[in-house]
Amino acid sequence: MIMKNIKITILSLIVVAFFGCDQDDNINTVFDNVNGQSLVAFAAASSDLAVVIDGTGTVDVQIEVSTVSDSDRTVTVSVDESSTAATENYALASNMVTIPAGSYSGLLTINGVDVSVEPQAETIVLNIEDTTASNPSFTSNQQHTVNIFQICPVPSDYLVGDYILTDNGNGNFGQNVPVTISVDPDEATNRTFVAEFLPGTGVARDVDVVLTLGCNFFNLNTIDINVTCTQVTGYVIGGAGASNSMYDLDNDDVGTVHTVNYLEDLEADCGPTVVQNFTLTKI
Repeated sequence: MIMKNIKITILSLIVVAFFGCDQDDNINTVFDNVNGQSLVAFAAASSDLAVVIDGTGTVDVQIEVSTVSDSDRTVTVSVDESSTAATENYALASNMVTIPAGSYSGLLTINGVDVSVEPQAETIVLNIEDTTASNPSFTSNQQHTVNIFQICPVPSDYLVGDYILTDNGNGNFGQNVPVTISVDPDEATNRTFVAEFLPGTGVARDVDVVLTLGCNFFNLNTIDINVTCTQVTGYVIGGAGASNSMYDLDNDDVGTVHTVNYLEDLEADCGPTVVQNFTLTKI
């Protein structure tokens, strides 16, 4: 297992110390949730924007701040030049995100439209530039990657029912685990099931696994349970982009083995990002 010294972190509960010094001695600056300095950051490392072929799609990206305020605050977001998605295929509803008074978070909405969206994912990389927090604040240098890709209609009974899951990676999922897959009630091209994530570790828990059925390929939606493999770097898994595995709408009989590729450690901070996979065998 790549992870070392696994710790659970939740942004709204963390206490982060920044160390500096003045002319006389060291000063410890501690975040608190009312009067302290504000840490502004994305709530997750990545998200997925699925765009229906010849249609549209939307995704909300959450931004969090470690303090509350009695007035609205705004956070300015920019698109990084490293993005690979064509700008004709998406638009930010606004580059100014409002965090309402009394709240720890706000949402950035990104709208997608299929002008030239490809089945394989391309990226929209986001930065936090500034905030209007009245008290001194720190903006995280963490980026958020939105994977934008095309999806096609699929039959409602495809990849539905009982399967055996076997993980072939570093133990992110179990071996020979029965799972029941169903259609996501909020998105007809998504399939969802419950599985134990990181079994055999101190942070193992059941998670909702969501697969988006793109145009003939599987995309694993990001799984992030606020686990870190060091004190400050996150450990998440998600879609494999250009390495996503394919499926065949004519092949889902008993005994069919579907292979789902995914990327392990999307932030590439706790070890090299590698393609892993699990299989789903129809029973």
